[in-house]
Amino acid sequence: MTPIPDGLSLNTLGELPQYPPGTSFGPDIDSAHEILLSDTGEEVKRAAFLDWVARHQPCVFGRMATKTGKPARGLAMDLCWIGEQILAAGPHAVAARIAEGRRIWKERAARGESSAFLVIFNDRRLAYARPGLEFVRLCSELASLYLIELAPIQPDIIYTEAIPLRGCDGVLRLFKGSVQLFHTGAHLRRHHDRRIPGGVMISVNGPGHYANSLVTQGLYADLAEAAPVVRRLAARSIGTGGLGDDRARSTTWHRDARTAERDTARWFSAAYHLDVLVQSDVVSDPSLRTGPCPASEQWSWLHLDYIDARHTTPADRTHGWFHGMPIHDNDMHHNPWPPVVPLDAPDFNY
Repeated sequence: MTPIPDGLSLNTLGELPQYPPGTSFGPDIDSAHEILLSDTGEEVKRAAFLDWVARHQPCVFGRMATKTGKPARGLAMDLCWIGEQILAAGPHAVAARIAEGRRIWKERAARGESSAFLVIFNDRRLAYARPGLEFVRLCSELASLYLIELAPIQPDIIYTEAIPLRGCDGVLRLFKGSVQLFHTGAHLRRHHDRRIPGGVMISVNGPGHYANSLVTQGLYADLAEAAPVVRRLAARSIGTGGLGDDRARSTTWHRDARTAERDTARWFSAAYHLDVLVQSDVVSDPSLRTGPCPASEQWSWLHLDYIDARHTTPADRTHGWFHGMPIHDNDMHHNPWPPVVPLDAPDFNY
């Protein structure tokens, strides 16, 4: 049996305050809900979800990874589906399903076949959950069933996944992966660009793992060629949100308005910290956001300069993002990186 933190029951799921039936989350999500919140089988729901992401998610990486057929630019992902039946079976069943999906994903990642992992919690109660402290608690519990080794997951902390990849030299290395939260109720809220249909999603992506896998796949000669490609894709995901509702604004933006400077920018800004797994003041905030983000709520120093081929050592705070940590094959499923408390400062990195 997969171990879980003491006292974790998911009982909060049945106690979540709900939006009334018929609440709209935008025409794109409302349309997807006709399948995702129906009695349709899991495979049909998976296809509907991936179709939505490929067309309506502002993140370029997300759209690329979820396209059907051959992976776009060598970027692929794995998906773990947690439906109502598994949620009803309790936290041990949820943790076991995630652990199985995580193990399979990491084995594929080690071969360079996948750089992202999506865990979808598909349930009407999650889709219609109102922002609030109850939802913060439940999201933290769901995250604890994924990152078992770091549980219990606390709000307002950066957590990092470890993604394995065997390099062209035969050495197995671990790369850092960002762990992020998405949910339906983000619609028209401070983190609008984190909206998805169907409930809650925990998403992991490793830009450095992806860049290095482009080399192992033979798509680029070396990291010096691959890293600028990934950086451009990351830069072009910023400021492209605000989708799904004419009143919405992008919740990320470039600090420099000059288009020519964006691909090489060191920092960008956002209405929330993208790598804080459960940001309590955001996930609990019920207020509609259709205007500019107040300065007091902005994160002004979010980094892009870690997306670089320059050599790093374990002494560097960004080590592990683009230069992996060599490990023994037996440590493929190990996660060596501790949680980090975020700071909004130009010299803060992790």
